[in-house]
Amino acid sequence: MIHTRNYRLVFAPDRPDAPSGITLDVPVLRRRVLRTAQLTAAQEHLMDLVRGLLDGTP
Repeated sequence: MIHTRNYRLVFAPDRPDAPSGITLDVPVLRRRVLRTAQLTAAQEHLMDLVRGLLDGTP
């Protein structure tokens, strides 16, 4: 996501009156949302099976 205050328009050399896009040299805002997922019983069972396979336990 790019905040609108950081937009920098890019103009084509042959059309200086019309913007052709935005520059990629702008700060990007990233929002991380880490939370524990609420799984159903069936999903929890599958996750336990996957964890068992990854850990090498039956």
